[in-house]
Amino acid sequence: MKILQVTLAFILFVIFAQSCKSTKNSLSKVEKLSNLLFVAQNDKESKVNKLDETVELDRQEFSLRFYNKPYKPESNEFYSAQIAAFLKKEELDKINLGIQKADLKCFEPGSGMAPNRSGRYESLIFKDNGHHYTIYENSDSKRLNLISESDEILKLEFEINQLYYEGKQIKLKDTDLDKFYIAVLIDRNLNGVIDEGELNKLTILVK
Repeated sequence: MKILQVTLAFILFVIFAQSCKSTKNSLSKVEKLSNLLFVAQNDKESKVNKLDETVELDRQEFSLRFYNKPYKPESNEFYSAQIAAFLKKEELDKINLGIQKADLKCFEPGSGMAPNRSGRYESLIFKDNGHHYTIYENSDSKRLNLISESDEILKLEFEINQLYYEGKQIKLKDTDLDKFYIAVLIDRNLNGVIDEGELNKLTILVK
C-alpha cells in the first residue's frame, strides 16, 4: 500500500510539473502578443515599458516595431496596428483604456487613411480624425515590413521617414517640430474595445 501511495504521488507530481511547463510555454507566446512596442533609430531598438511614455529621438528617420498576427480577411481576422499622430496633446489624452474605438474620432470605423499608390504610408500623417491602418497579410499585400515570424506571430515595422502636417510633406531632418504625439493601438482580441495591453501613447521629443 505504501509503495502504491508513493507511486501515485510521483505520477501526480510529474503531471503537475508538465502542466506548469506547458503553461510557461503558453505564456511565453502570449507575452509576445502582449503590449510589446519598440522604437528603433540608428540601429538601436528601445523597448517602450509603459502605456504612456516619452521618447527622445534624433531629427532623423525612426521606426515603430511590434508583434501582431497576420491580417486574414477571408476568416474575418482583421489584425492590424492602428497608428494615430497628433500635434496637440489633448488629442492623445482622449485615448484611454476601456473606451470603445467607435467613440474616438481617430479610430472610429472609416477613419483609416488610405495609403499611397505603393500600398504603404510614405509619411507619418498628423490628423485628429484619422489613423494609419497598418497590416501585414503576405509579401504581396502589406503596409509594414516583416522583421521575423514564429508560429504566425509576426514582428513588424512601421518606418517613419517623413512627416505630413499643415498641408506639407517634410523630411524628419527638416522639420521644425520639437514635439509630437503618437498612439499605437492593436486590438488583439478584435472586440472593438481598448483593453489593457493593446495601447501605447508616445510623446516624441525631437532633439
